[in-house]
Amino acid sequence: MSNFRPDYAACREYFLELAKASKGTLRRAHNPTPGPDGLALSTDFLRLGPEDAEHALIMVSGTHGAEGFAGSAIQCAWLAAAPKLPDNLAVVLVHGLNAFGFAHLRRVNENNVDLNRNFIDHEDEHPHNEGYAKIGEAMAATALDGPAREAADKELVRLKKEMGQFNVMRAIGGQYDAPEGMFYGGRVPVWSNRALREYLPELLPNVKLAAYVDIHTGLGPSGYGSPMCYHRKETPEYDLARQWWGKDMTAAAAKINHGKTGHGAMEALAPSQVICLTLEFGTLVFDDVLAALRDEHAFWWHGAGRDGGAVKSAFREAFRRDDRDWENQVVERGLQIAELSMRGLLDWSISGD
Repeated sequence: MSNFRPDYAACREYFLELAKASKGTLRRAHNPTPGPDGLALSTDFLRLGPEDAEHALIMVSGTHGAEGFAGSAIQCAWLAAAPKLPDNLAVVLVHGLNAFGFAHLRRVNENNVDLNRNFIDHEDEHPHNEGYAKIGEAMAATALDGPAREAADKELVRLKKEMGQFNVMRAIGGQYDAPEGMFYGGRVPVWSNRALREYLPELLPNVKLAAYVDIHTGLGPSGYGSPMCYHRKETPEYDLARQWWGKDMTAAAAKINHGKTGHGAMEALAPSQVICLTLEFGTLVFDDVLAALRDEHAFWWHGAGRDGGAVKSAFREAFRRDDRDWENQVVERGLQIAELSMRGLLDWSISGD
């Protein structure tokens, strides 16, 4: 039986069913903003393992809303296997961190905020993204079709050729100046940000070392989970991450985006050491994913009275392939990363390094 479910409500129901059977500690953070048709939304934190554990694996799904299907399936597959945890190791599963985006099939949250750009110091000056300032108006098209959309598409093609792929990636890496634009990081800590910071210390009061794995979809080879490390080369954190997750793990490059969720985990659990990984599963080619993002954004802001079924269907396909082979690859790789994380934490505990 597949561990994938068709929508947020079904994913949450399955997760909660398995959580109850696990007899772990469950904390439910209720999002005050409703889902479709008034559906109540929550981010669910499940903790398993000894209460005094000093090592922990934290696995997060749904940071980018509609990308939550893969992370939920991996979490549920891990729970269904009912693994026995070794002494001194806890596991925390964060299900549906951006429940609003998950339920509404959006990448962003209830404030149009890209949650993986929100974990910065909002008391400090917000970064200005020159690349997005240049390309953002064309990217965040104001129409689904017609002359205005054709003009935006033509301008975007021109700018992509002028800027080059790397600078386009920098441009979409987060911006803090256009609240109705794409990839907006927000100006204050949003609800999901505050929930993560509140519940992780409560559930892991004794942790000294944690592996933080945030599961995403939409970039890279289809079905393969690319391990992308938060930490820069020639740092102890990077060296440890490479021991755990392998030589094909990429290191943090020059800043392309700011405010990943793992930065919030590092701060919330300080002075503990938190080793962070983005596990990114490919779906479609990059241009098709970007096209789906643009269409969904235009529909949300400017599609009143329009039938958005085709737009949402294409958007869903950009982040969750309706293909059993893809699903199996995702779950297998996710469970592998979970196993490597726990083994690394256990080996570190034994060696005392």
